[in-house]
Amino acid sequence: MPSGGVSTAELADLLAALPFGHRLWVRGMGRCLYPLLRSGDAVRLLRCGPERLARGDVALVRHGPRLAAQVVLSTEPWVTESLLGGTDVAGGELVGRIIALKRGRWVVRLPRPTRPALFLMQRTLSGVWTKPASRAVFRHLRDLFSGWTKPLRRHFVGPLEIRLVRPEDLDALLAFATERLVVSGTFLRRQLRDRWGLPPDRRVGAAAGAFDAQGHLLGFAWADDYHQEGLALDGFWVRSLVVSPRVRRMGVATALVRCLVEEMERQGADRLHADIDEDNTASLRTFSGLGFRPAPDALTTATNQQWDAAGGSKRLVVLVRPLPG
Repeated sequence: MPSGGVSTAELADLLAALPFGHRLWVRGMGRCLYPLLRSGDAVRLLRCGPERLARGDVALVRHGPRLAAQVVLSTEPWVTESLLGGTDVAGGELVGRIIALKRGRWVVRLPRPTRPALFLMQRTLSGVWTKPASRAVFRHLRDLFSGWTKPLRRHFVGPLEIRLVRPEDLDALLAFATERLVVSGTFLRRQLRDRWGLPPDRRVGAAAGAFDAQGHLLGFAWADDYHQEGLALDGFWVRSLVVSPRVRRMGVATALVRCLVEEMERQGADRLHADIDEDNTASLRTFSGLGFRPAPDALTTATNQQWDAAGGSKRLVVLVRPLPG
């Protein structure tokens, strides 16, 4: 979900206004192509009509204010679905064809000869992933592999420093955001200059980072007022908790959130909120282990309504932790 820059609805309007044949890179397409497409990845869009697409192509589809990159299963009738299947909204307005994916410096092109393979992949993965037992096995194997490689990863990464992000960390933050975050660099620059990077007596909100010995950012999260992103939700919220795969299962996420909790307590906040995708079990465990508990139903409903209006596509679990006064 876009945050800090234009909203999903504004981006959808902008893309729909482009002439056919126009090509551009776009970020913030959600997780409909996961694991091929992850948070922070970009897609190369070819603006075109439905006559340019066939079964197995990847289409950028608009459902109201929401944008989703989905695999075309049929053109007559028009049917698209996420790579892992699920309960995607039927129909939708075609924006164009996705012709490439970009993660960091790596670019994967999606030429027309890949159609049959991508269609077959989607049918196979969706058939497996919709079964709860299959998802449980996948998570178990992922955790097992991550745990097995942790000593080796810890050796190569070296010691990490968990601390608040300072103005001089801007370059490292922008480099991390380019690869990992669905947040505009303009937003991060402004927040760091005007709020997070101010002296302690004037600071509002905060950002925490995990830095290696070379100053590279390998984990990040911030806490701030949601009004900064155009949502009518009061209080301070932990946002964009993202950890590089190289340092996962090393306690980095817990340390980042704890750093933010301590800073918001210092600033005098009476509570701290978090909203998390309901299937993000790792984040739910992290926040629960730090004393966050389910928020009142009214706040959970209001939060999901706000994100639905902004183009959100998943149900959010809202948590809250009271802070000592």
